[in-house]
Parts: sequence; structure tokens; C-alpha cells
Amino acid sequence: MTITNRAQRGFRLLAAGLCVLFMTTETQAAERHHDAHEHGVSEAKLAVDGNIVEIELHSPGADIVGFEHSPESDSDKAAVAKAASILAKGGEIFAAAPAAGCSLIDADVDAPGLETGHDDHADKHHGKKSHAHEHGHKDRDGAETEKHAEDGHSEFKAHYRFRCANTDKLTHFDVKLFEHFPGARELRVEAITPRGQFVRELKPGSARLAL
Repeated sequence: MTITNRAQRGFRLLAAGLCVLFMTTETQAAERHHDAHEHGVSEAKLAVDGNIVEIELHSPGADIVGFEHSPESDSDKAAVAKAASILAKGGEIFAAAPAAGCSLIDADVDAPGLETGHDDHADKHHGKKSHAHEHGHKDRDGAETEKHAEDGHSEFKAHYRFRCANTDKLTHFDVKLFEHFPGARELRVEAITPRGQFVRELKPGSARLAL
């Protein structure tokens, strides 16, 4: 999926900032022997900049569709396409506190093995060719997604942008990832907000991300 240049530049800065700010936390996580493709564990990065909220989500394929190999059968492809369609509805995955008046600007989803991705802009979906896996895009750990695919570790990626009318009232996001995808058992969130920076782990039954 192709992300707009503006969105690319914005999230590259976001990713760079998060990488520096959370270096210590990531080192601690490494000491606990966590793996980027640990089954049941998804990761998200969130940043609030003015009235814009950006969220990037990474989830192992096994957690989303129950397998990590490239979709081969019709049923595999249908499962991936359905999952991508659900992920493209960003507001149904990350539901902001109603008082904040947040609306989804756009959503870019990179689904493994699909020729087309899902782009949600003002509730309109357009099929676009996905390039992320073809070019071996590097994630925040410096590992190439192309290599992950070769190792049998495919993942879903989603990038969301929300505009909020009252960020002062953005007290939380209710994360619905676990409801839509029961294979996901944990979501690690790294966040930068006007109130500070933090790392939190969410699980089914405790999926409110307090800001």
C-alpha cells in the first residue's frame, strides 16, 4: 500500500522520536527475551501532535488470521482480505474517548500476500498495490520485513491518522483488537502525548489505553 508523502514524513519523524525515547524500554524488553513475532503479541506506536493522533500497529499474521505463511488457498486469501478490511476501519480498532471528537482521517493497511491493500480515507476504500514487502521495508528494530517473510513470520501493519476536536478531552482509547482478533493476547503500546511518554501492555479484559 502506498502512503502519502506527508504521512510518510510525519510518521518517519514519529518513529525516529519513539526509537530514541523508548531505547531503554526496548533494551529491557530484549532482556526479557521478547521477540518481534512472538505469537499473541502485537505492538503499537502512538503520538499526539496538536489535534492529530497517529497510531502504527504491527501484528503477527498468526494472531490475525491464524497462520504466518503466505496465503495460498482461496480460504487463506479470503481470511487475509477480511482481516485487512477490518483493520482498515481504524475507529473500530482504536475507539477514542467520545468527548474528544476524534475522526479517522486515513488508514493504510499492509496485509501479507495480498496484491492490493486497503486505504480508508473519509470512509472511502481504494485498492492500491502494496510495496512494503517488495522493497524489504525496515521496521523500528532494523529487521527487514522481506527477511521475516522468508523466515515464515509475516505480519499485518496498519497506520492510522485521527483528527480530534478536543484533545484535552482525549483521556483514552478503547482498543478493540482483541475483540476482532481473538488470537491476539497482548498489545504493547509506546506512546508520546502532551502529558508525557509511556509504555503500556494491554490484554483482553483490560484493553483501555489511558492517556
